[in-house]
Amino acid sequence: MTNKTIYVVHSPSPTLGRSPLQRGYFPYAITDKFIKSLQLELDRLDINCRVIADDTESDIEVLITREPILLVCAPGLRYQFYHQGFDKQKIVWLSVMEYCSADPRSVLIRLGELASADS
Repeated sequence: MTNKTIYVVHSPSPTLGRSPLQRGYFPYAITDKFIKSLQLELDRLDINCRVIADDTESDIEVLITREPILLVCAPGLRYQFYHQGFDKQKIVWLSVMEYCSADPRSVLIRLGELASADS
């Protein structure tokens, strides 16, 4: 894989009635911990991917234009993140335990599945 980006989506998509101050269900420190853990594993396995937090307020149209290799969604976003138009095979829905313990295995497994499907 060449230099690709993985976005960690940590806040729900904007909806009517949602406070602009609501930034997800977990503190950003947990998101940052997960990102660092995933990036460490990618570097250790020599997978040339960069992991960053979503800075688009979960705007799927902007994310599609950035062509991420994968979207990793924090727990609780399965029904609050609009992902129409994005390949569902490239979305990883994390469980609370995976997210809070910064366990990147499900993301690494999905990356392996995508790499084997490309070859």
